[in-house]
Amino acid sequence: MTDDYIIDVSDESFELEVVNYSAQVPVVMDFWAPWCIPCRVQSPQLARLAQEAEGAFRLARVNVDEQTKLAERLKVKNVPAVKAFVDGRVVSEFTGVLSEPNLRQFIHNLLPDSGDLLLEKGKSLILLGDFAEAEEALGRFVSGNPRHPGGILALARLMLIQGKAREAKILLASFPASHEFNAAQQLKPVVQAFLWLDTVREAPQDALEAAYRNSLKLARSGKIPLALDGFLDILRKDKEYRDDEVREVYLGLLEVLGEAHPEVRQYRADLTNVLF
Repeated sequence: MTDDYIIDVSDESFELEVVNYSAQVPVVMDFWAPWCIPCRVQSPQLARLAQEAEGAFRLARVNVDEQTKLAERLKVKNVPAVKAFVDGRVVSEFTGVLSEPNLRQFIHNLLPDSGDLLLEKGKSLILLGDFAEAEEALGRFVSGNPRHPGGILALARLMLIQGKAREAKILLASFPASHEFNAAQQLKPVVQAFLWLDTVREAPQDALEAAYRNSLKLARSGKIPLALDGFLDILRKDKEYRDDEVREVYLGLLEVLGEAHPEVRQYRADLTNVLF
């Protein structure tokens, strides 16, 4: 029985079905022969694991008696032999028979961590604007990985996109030392500005303060590009308005959007043009 994730491979189909396909999911090549007694044990085990994985990896079977050119091409001298491809290259291999626990571990080591997939799902949903689903995915990830800096940072960004400054403040309060630490610190001026906006009661003292409050309200309601335009207008009039607070909030909002956002690079250039 074959299907999309258990296939028989030839020399002609190798590039398409193994090399190219391994850019999507890992491909495990099982080199076997009808006369190979150990193959009769291991090949069915690999097939069961592929069925269980339901497409998390592809099993590509090669009968070396029928595909001598492919076996020679991949330097297979004994069977059973197993080679694992990821992104078009061999990343792991062995010859002979592994016990089922060791075979499962071999497959497990090839697969992306499910937690990492959950984190990537949350980040992608943010870019798609599906904040409720993103919060659910990132919340689950951070619950299972409470000291993961990438997860905490992504969730804090999402909180600020939704104007949830108090939740972001809690996430950032004891951020772990990491590569993401500086990015997390850049979010704090945004947190402080949003919280300040909740406490202010008196009317604005001048037009610049009115513009500043309005831009903060836009940012807190998720209209960050409009808020950034407002902050640029303020900085054109006063480059150090509120003791450089506007610039810090502006940079913090760029960090909220993240470098994957298509407009961030232009907004960084706009800030440079205004300040220098």
